[in-house]
Amino acid sequence: MVMIGASILSADFGYLAEEVKKAEEAGVDFIHVDIMDGHFVPNLSIGIGIAKYVRDITKLPVDVHLMVENPEMFIEKFEGIDMITFHIETCKFPFRLINIIKNHGAKPIVALNPSTPLDTIEYILGEVYAVLVMTVEPGFSGQKFIRPMVKKIDNLKHKISKEGYDTKIFVDGGINTETASLAVNAGADALIAASAIYGKDDVRKAVEELKKAATITAVKPW
Repeated sequence: MVMIGASILSADFGYLAEEVKKAEEAGVDFIHVDIMDGHFVPNLSIGIGIAKYVRDITKLPVDVHLMVENPEMFIEKFEGIDMITFHIETCKFPFRLINIIKNHGAKPIVALNPSTPLDTIEYILGEVYAVLVMTVEPGFSGQKFIRPMVKKIDNLKHKISKEGYDTKIFVDGGINTETASLAVNAGADALIAASAIYGKDDVRKAVEELKKAATITAVKPW
């Protein structure tokens, strides 16, 4: 089964506990929390305290996505977080950072911006829990899925299979009922959605529709 992660980037922060509860009751598999610094990406988002709050109010796994420069400075702040995602574009010493994340009891996930080639993670591919393929330019919710990333997901899946790794593929950006099947058919194991969940009046129905769309077809549509 493909996992569905609910990104709270599009949630109503005035009712955050209720918004997380809605996604949880709708059947999502994890909660995704975006941390942005205004430097690596041109936007500021929630801080460390919100991530800890989300950890306290849900029984689901929590994934913190660090869209920040110098991610190694923040890892110790996320004690108890289940998954920590860092960008290869911001990391000088990825093996060191991966070990720090593991030593703090979290699963390391490496993220790639759309234009970043897969070769940049060749030597750490077997060391991380998952690779997060960004299918939009990071920083803002509601962007359109970048279609050439389907080929990138497919190439990554082949690379993982060839090396015999059990590394997962997460996909984030522009995920909806149309693009979900494209990503999954290319090899995605988990989809992260923000506006496709919290931009809908009925969260439960939105999650059900995403899960239905996240099926593998017989023929690759590209």
